Amino acid sequence: MQVEDKALQELITSLLQDTQLGSHAARLKSVSHLLAGLLLTQEAGLSGMARGSVLLHEEEHFRAKLKQAYYLIANPHFDAWEISKALYDQLTQALTEVLIAVDWTQVGRFMVLEASLVVEGRAIGFYSRSILKEDLKDRQRVFEQSLEYALESFRRPGQHLHIMVDRGFAALDYVGPSPVYPCVHRISRLKANMILNWDGIEAPLQQWPLYEGETVLIENAVLGRKKKVRCSVVLAHLPERCYLACDPRSLPVACKNYQKRPWVEEQNRDLKSLFGVRKMRFLNALRLERMWSLLGLAFALIYTQAQTIVHWLDRLSRKYKDGRRELSWVSLVKYAHWLLPFVPELKPLSVQ
Repeated sequence: MQVEDKALQELITSLLQDTQLGSHAARLKSVSHLLAGLLLTQEAGLSGMARGSVLLHEEEHFRAKLKQAYYLIANPHFDAWEISKALYDQLTQALTEVLIAVDWTQVGRFMVLEASLVVEGRAIGFYSRSILKEDLKDRQRVFEQSLEYALESFRRPGQHLHIMVDRGFAALDYVGPSPVYPCVHRISRLKANMILNWDGIEAPLQQWPLYEGETVLIENAVLGRKKKVRCSVVLAHLPERCYLACDPRSLPVACKNYQKRPWVEEQNRDLKSLFGVRKMRFLNALRLERMWSLLGLAFALIYTQAQTIVHWLDRLSRKYKDGRRELSWVSLVKYAHWLLPFVPELKPLSVQ
């Protein structure tokens, strides 16, 4: 997909003006050119960005652009946290309740712990932490907690973060509000064999009867047998049975939105299949995190643009007996803009 170069450069300059990259015009130009190349070729990595940038700028040569991409990713002034914070602030304007999903995904030798904003249809990954797979042993719990605490630094004044995590995240050391940051609320998926004690009745979660479509809210229950945790529990039979632990403030969010958590896996599928993330090779985790922040910018641009062309969906998608199967944002925008380049925008999620 082709993007108008001048408009993209103005958008990147406005977005990153308060970062270390924003103090240097040449670096901002590099970011906008390489991001345009990434959107055009949909090939994550240095060579994919360089190749797309050359196609958009006839006066450039591939070798020079490849060096430019390398220097940008290796630049110590490229702070992935600053880029992620700028993107988060732009997308969450006027939002007081922010839904974030945290999930692991593997990229080559690295394991990536990704935080994504959950929105209609997909999730936008805005921040990540990476570690070598062989270094993760005995460090996973601390690594997951460090990411959760890092998310507190993203929070705008007055916001509450509802973080959806999978079973086993940080060894379920607590549920509900963080003991350190009360505005960070964890929504955890529980194992079906975990013991639930409610008003003297004690049994594994899977033995509590639920009919299809039923949702039961238990505001005061005790989980576990040896290490007991008091919290609110949601027993739900959505498309399939799921058991969640959270605090009372997160109950409405948990019931309404947890079924959207598979969108995070779908977003990772888009990254790996459509952007070729599985082919990326980096020497260290820091460079992978910088590349991931650029992918977050690309996905946010694609999502904003996809909201303006939703009428294409009726013409491009097929209908099945079990309902409509939607195209991904990436595919939808790609098909629509094979015809014309688009003007990039980053609208807050509250107005989309």
